[in-house]
Amino acid sequence: MRNSFLLFALLFSGLLTQFNGQNLSQSPYGRYALGDLMAPGNAWNHSLGGSAVAVQDSSVLNFEQPASLVTMSKGVSIFEGGVSGAWQEYQSTQRTTTGTTAGYNSVGLAIPILRGKWHTGFKLNPISNTGFILRDSTAADTPEGKTLFTYLGNGGFSGLSFTNSFMLFRKLALGATGRLLFGRTSYSSQVTFPDQASLVRASSITGSTRLSGYDLNFGATFHHSFRDRKKISGLSGDGTAERIKAPLRDSLHMRLGLSYAPQMSVRAFETYVAETFFGTADFGTIRDTILFRNNEQGNVVMPSRLAAGFALGSTSQKWLFTAEYQMHDWNGFSMFGRSDSVRSAYRVSAGLQWVPGANLKGSGIRKAAYRLGGYYTDGYLRLAGRAIPETGITLGFGLPIEVPTYYRKPARSMINLAITAGQRGAVEPNLIRERFVRVSLTFSLNDRWFIQSRFD
Repeated sequence: MRNSFLLFALLFSGLLTQFNGQNLSQSPYGRYALGDLMAPGNAWNHSLGGSAVAVQDSSVLNFEQPASLVTMSKGVSIFEGGVSGAWQEYQSTQRTTTGTTAGYNSVGLAIPILRGKWHTGFKLNPISNTGFILRDSTAADTPEGKTLFTYLGNGGFSGLSFTNSFMLFRKLALGATGRLLFGRTSYSSQVTFPDQASLVRASSITGSTRLSGYDLNFGATFHHSFRDRKKISGLSGDGTAERIKAPLRDSLHMRLGLSYAPQMSVRAFETYVAETFFGTADFGTIRDTILFRNNEQGNVVMPSRLAAGFALGSTSQKWLFTAEYQMHDWNGFSMFGRSDSVRSAYRVSAGLQWVPGANLKGSGIRKAAYRLGGYYTDGYLRLAGRAIPETGITLGFGLPIEVPTYYRKPARSMINLAITAGQRGAVEPNLIRERFVRVSLTFSLNDRWFIQSRFD
């Protein structure tokens, strides 16, 4: 198992290197704020409508809820990697375009420090991505002739998370995540006059923003089973009195989850150049540099986030239902003291998981999990005087693979697949409707690394 674990890690590192050069977004909405925000979590979270704050699985990592790592199986370490891809359609009042993207989704590792009491983990994942090309023009009924506007953007921001989870009591867990934010986005905007390129000055603004700071996230979960396995007095097979366990009928369990990320100021650096020139965007002669700032330090104020949810399921893990509500306060967001076209937004999501073979022994397709979910958000962007809502439905599939480790103790690994179909925006003047189908695949490999040797 350990050889397989290392082999997978090497293969995934190669995939990560390959996909890292590809852009995860072509959305024109990536022009605003931090760029096009990536869906947090892994394929398991995505297949449940993106719900994460109240769901836990001992075989899957859930860094969106910092308190969830304590549910890992005792003595088991988990290495997790995921990739994702998407098909998008962008439709305006004038034209329709399509595109595809692909890239890595996340890489994570969690290990036990004190079994059942303290777990720690690391995760690397993209936070936002920028990869748009926008063009617009005005009619040639002015002395300058036709005016052409061009906007380009590329790059993105990522986060390296360090999480610690603690089981305070049998039912209450707490956790905290510190996340290092890094990355760079580059952008440019040009105004040119193709009909009078040699007579009328065009203008160009280029720049880049680099993040180098951290933010925090805190979480708590409370678990309650409505019927526990209890010891009762009885007679053994030879007639002697002893304490035995009564058969446990399937019953309900409930988990409540809460997480909070405070508003924080993150250090950032900006380079900014404004110029005028004669000619076209591709072949021009620079005339004047209007403004130049080189790697100036400032701050990006990150929005606060509050999430609350619950999960209700059977103790046999045959079914699970979860629902979640999130509030993102983008009103306080700013980049180098400049606000943007953002607003406070909420997000609601729900998901259902069904495992028809939960009572069967072993692993494989007989114990596969099937998932269905959905979500709605009123959107954190406000453009052309209106919000940009987003809605989607999700489907998912989970395949458990159980492999014996040391002392024949099994460790259950998981392969999770999620498909999300949705849309945001609308076909209206100055707006674009974006339709998408996203696919994410996550491998969660479980193994026992820390084994105390035994001698007879």
